[in-house]
Amino acid sequence: MINTQLDHSGLNVADLATSIAFYQDLFGFALIAQWDDPKQAFIGAGDAVLGLIEQPDYDYHAYTMAHLAFSCTAPDFPNLVEKVQALGLDIVSGPKQQRDGETLLFRDPSGNILEVCYPAMGVWQALQSANA
Repeated sequence: MINTQLDHSGLNVADLATSIAFYQDLFGFALIAQWDDPKQAFIGAGDAVLGLIEQPDYDYHAYTMAHLAFSCTAPDFPNLVEKVQALGLDIVSGPKQQRDGETLLFRDPSGNILEVCYPAMGVWQALQSANA
């Protein structure tokens, strides 16, 4: 079963460092985690979490990784992958390892990108804090 609470929103950005600074300055978001391959970061405050994905030549008319992410439990993940495959939906990425769990990105019938993942962002953040 999918948890209907939004996990995080992902946005394409032309420059990761500039975008992190912008969201920190404008909204007071803190850097949660950052990777170099591909260049991406999670930033946020409270329950609001953004995933920023650097696409230097980003043309939002032609390409996007912007998405809505919904968390699920680890035991439910394989069933959701099977359901997405059975529906014949276009898989964008995954299933693959991410954030100490797994993720799958796919397109809805209108072409919007959705993600199902575990662990939930709040659970993962708590684990990161506990291990820091």
